[in-house]
Amino acid sequence: MLADPEVEELCDKCSNIAGVDLRHLLINADDEELRLTQNAQPALCFAGLGLTLLLRRRGIEPAATAGHSVGEYAALAASGAVEAAQVIKAVVERGKAMADAAPAGTTSMAAVLGLDSQAVEVALAGMNDAWPANYNTPTQTVIAGTIAGLEAATKRLQAAGAKRVVPLNVSAAFHTPLMAPAAERLRAALDKIDWRTPRLPVMANLTGRPHQGGDRIPQVMEMQLRSPVRWAACVQMLVELGCDTFLEVGPKRALTGMMRELAPTATAGAVGTPTAVQEVAVQA
Repeated sequence: MLADPEVEELCDKCSNIAGVDLRHLLINADDEELRLTQNAQPALCFAGLGLTLLLRRRGIEPAATAGHSVGEYAALAASGAVEAAQVIKAVVERGKAMADAAPAGTTSMAAVLGLDSQAVEVALAGMNDAWPANYNTPTQTVIAGTIAGLEAATKRLQAAGAKRVVPLNVSAAFHTPLMAPAAERLRAALDKIDWRTPRLPVMANLTGRPHQGGDRIPQVMEMQLRSPVRWAACVQMLVELGCDTFLEVGPKRALTGMMRELAPTATAGAVGTPTAVQEVAVQA
């Protein structure tokens, strides 16, 4: 992706303003380094920004955008709500704050498969160390909490009929009350950014509905960090807005796989490389 001069220029600009070596993270960083929250988040966000730039140059414009967790920042930038370098700066601060809020090895997340979200909520009712964190599909909910909390939650969920509870390779309990200190720190960074009203609909993870005025974005994104990601609701709203073709812009295709359950009649594909951008442009 950085072989493209325009993407390379954007990368350097974002790196300088945000104080992060994006070139290293995108080209040379190994899996262990990218597992760190403070490294993974700016790398993922810039990948989305760079690929979106390439898609637009090929004449492919989004009618609406959405992003899962940190992906919501790239979605906001794609909508014109914020400049790319400023959003990377915010994401760098977000990653650092999240890493500092959760000492390594004390918290994590797990995917609950084969149990509807309401049953997950019932199973976890009364717990103060494990919570639903991502409502991904009707049959996949991610939970998060302390290591002890996840162990207790797993037993409850298995008793409730979950097919599997799969530990995730992440370093913290994102989108839970444990992220409250990080959210407060993030808010200070968000308040320094010039947010604008999005030029096209951007789904908010917090509500599953479009963002409104730019002045409300800092509060929404602060709450997003310590609240569940309502991804299924985001996709449902996009469908209601008339979207029938979805492109996952980034290095992986986890969200594309969810679309079979979330919007079975829609067309969905993943765009993770410049080659994939060219293929999509030919088909468009």
